[in-house]
Amino acid sequence: MATTETPHIVGYVLSLLLLILLISFQVKVAEAKRHLRQERLLESPLPPTAPMYLPPSKSRRGRGP
Repeated sequence: MATTETPHIVGYVLSLLLLILLISFQVKVAEAKRHLRQERLLESPLPPTAPMYLPPSKSRRGRGP
């Protein structure tokens, strides 16, 4: 029986190795994309925006007695 189970074990091990390779490739691609995105942000930063104007509060809590 050991001879019939050996090809199955080899198939499982090869499938596991292939799965690990695919996952590591996907992780490397995602890291490369994130790195490129960060480089683009550093190269062309957003222009500074004017601060938003907030009118003074009209609630009674902010006023003195």
